This record gives sequence, C-alpha cells and structure tokens, in this order.
Amino acid sequence: MIQMIVSDMDGTLLNDEMEMSLENISAIKKAQAAGLTVVVATGRSIEEAAPILHGADIHCWFVTSNGAQIFDQKGNNLLTVGIEADKLAAVMAILRDHRIYFELFTDQGGFTENIETRLASVAQWLKSTAPNLSEAEAFEIAESHMATLPINAIDNFDRVLENPNLTVIKIFAMSQIDDPALLLAKTELAQLSGLFVTSSGANNIEVNHLAAQKGQSLQKVAEMHGIALENVAALGDNFNDMSMIKAAGLGIAMENAEAEVKEIAQHVTRTNTENGVAYAVEQILSGHWQ
Repeated sequence: MIQMIVSDMDGTLLNDEMEMSLENISAIKKAQAAGLTVVVATGRSIEEAAPILHGADIHCWFVTSNGAQIFDQKGNNLLTVGIEADKLAAVMAILRDHRIYFELFTDQGGFTENIETRLASVAQWLKSTAPNLSEAEAFEIAESHMATLPINAIDNFDRVLENPNLTVIKIFAMSQIDDPALLLAKTELAQLSGLFVTSSGANNIEVNHLAAQKGQSLQKVAEMHGIALENVAALGDNFNDMSMIKAAGLGIAMENAEAEVKEIAQHVTRTNTENGVAYAVEQILSGHWQ
C-alpha cells in the first residue's frame, strides 16, 4: 500500500506557466487528508520551491537541489551535501572554458555573475520544458519568476568561494537548447569523479555531489518516516528524476517525460498541463495503482 507520494516540480507538479493547478492542489491535500506523506523533490532550491507550495497552503517535506538538501514540514534542514572545493574548481573551469553561463546554489541562497544572461537563460529553459511557449511568453514568465526568486548578483564567484561558512550544493549551467558546447561540457563533466551530472531540460546541466541524488535522499526521507521504499510512489519527467523513480516501489512518469524516464516507470500519467499529478494521486488513492 502506498504511504508516501514524492513529486518533482517543473514539468510534473507545475504547469508550463510554473504554477500549480487547482486540481493538483486539491489532489495533494486529499492525499495528505488520507494520511499519506507528501514530499516534493526538485532541482530547485528551498527558497525557490517552498513559496509555491506554501502559497497553496500545502506544507510538506522537501528534497531540494536534486537531493543535496532535505527539509521537514516545519522547514528544518535535516541534510546538506556540498561539493568539495577541488571538484567545484574543476567544474567551473570546464564551464568557463566552454563559455557556458552558470550559477552557484548554496546553503545561503543562489548566486549569479550576470542577471541579464540569467533572464535569457531562464527563458530558454522554459522553452525547453514547454516548447509551445513563444519567446515573448517565455521572457514574460522568466521575468515574473525572477521577481520572486531570491538570487544574489555578485561581480565574481570568488566572494562565494572565499566564505568558509557557505557550502555550494549545486552548480546550474544553462545555454541555448542543444548547444554543442553544452553537450561537450557535459561529457567532460561526466568524467570527473565524485560528482553527479544530470539535466532537467534540453538547455541545462546540473552538477551535484555524487551522494546528492533524488533517489538517495528519497530513501533517507522514507527511513525517517519508517516507510519502506516499496510503499513509496515517485512522479517525475526528466533525467534528474530517474534515480527516485527507480528507488520507489511505484515509479510514475509524466506523459511529457523523456522517453528514458517512461521506460523505467511502472505507469505513465497525463501531462503536466493536464493535471497529471492529480490523475496519478486519484489512481493511487482508489487502489488502481499500487
């Protein structure tokens, strides 16, 4: 019997406007009312993820930055897995060599060296997750998104790296969709030991410590709740969701998911624009998907 539901955000719980539909909100609350534990597992930071759920009056556990951090329902940080300084330097050198824009996400917020490039990159990322968006619509959503996201603009990342009280938990790189330089950089990054290199869209690379993966953190959260993994359902759409879909007893892919994600899932639900999370929750609560 499913006792815990874990859902990705972008491309899964959120629609193409990066909002939770009323149907998804209702379904999550219905699951919680039925006694199921709900966990949101996302590549986003806690600062970027929590306001969306709290705005819908949903309070739950979070696995953030692809598994680098775990937060309980009250917002207490229970786990942080950072990237070692030497690995961090190697990743940054590769990205700079290929002239790829990137950001540092830390346990004290996100940092960028170029706000303008960030806006353009976020718009490109939106188009990679929602190809039907026009460029103008993507920029409009990106501007709205950035207005609510606490990101720190600095002249040089050295200020971040020199702070002994700050831990870098994820490097997020963005470029044009299917940029050859991005593909080359990803290949080089994958050769570095001790790192987990993945993507949540066609125009990005996400780099974490090898121990910071959604699947591994999902296992930790399940253990904290005394729930066996066979009683956990996980929903996602992209490559950074694959470890948790494999780890869960019930893996569910979105209809809009990457083909590789669908291949490892037990079920495929509707798309993120058709309330796919709500549909999956109803199947679970009715006992049709176990």
